[in-house]
Amino acid sequence: MSKLPMVWEEYNHLYFPKDSDWKWSVAIISITITLISFMFSNITFGVLIMVATAVLLLHAFQEPRILRFEINTKGVRVNQELWSFTDIRSFWIEDNREHHINSRILFATNGILDSLLVLTLPLNATNDRIHDIHEELVKILPEDRIQESIFQKALEYLGF
Repeated sequence: MSKLPMVWEEYNHLYFPKDSDWKWSVAIISITITLISFMFSNITFGVLIMVATAVLLLHAFQEPRILRFEINTKGVRVNQELWSFTDIRSFWIEDNREHHINSRILFATNGILDSLLVLTLPLNATNDRIHDIHEELVKILPEDRIQESIFQKALEYLGF
């Protein structure tokens, strides 16, 4: 008997409060790079650094939102956006419960950018339905080890 649909709510990302040292570090680094680029008459790069820093700061201080995740017979739904199982190549579940951090379901997508786009669904660190989710997904999709990019992991490590 199918246990689908499976629905849960979770924050879209982990939030790490930034102290004043973090803010000063980002500001000093970005101002230094901008000034050096202006000294070498590379105005475009300096402006790019300023814009990138502004975007980075806006994202860093954004509070996480609660999203609704659903796995049903048609595909994977995140809030109102549906990813059909025909658009998904494989899945992998990172079970991190023994480390007391959130587990994740990773989906590799089909298409031109398939190696670049990994759909990540967070699971609560205490979610005991991981086995049920795995049982249902194996019936629909092949299981294949998927890893997030080193860049994504570095951003998470730095608190973004």
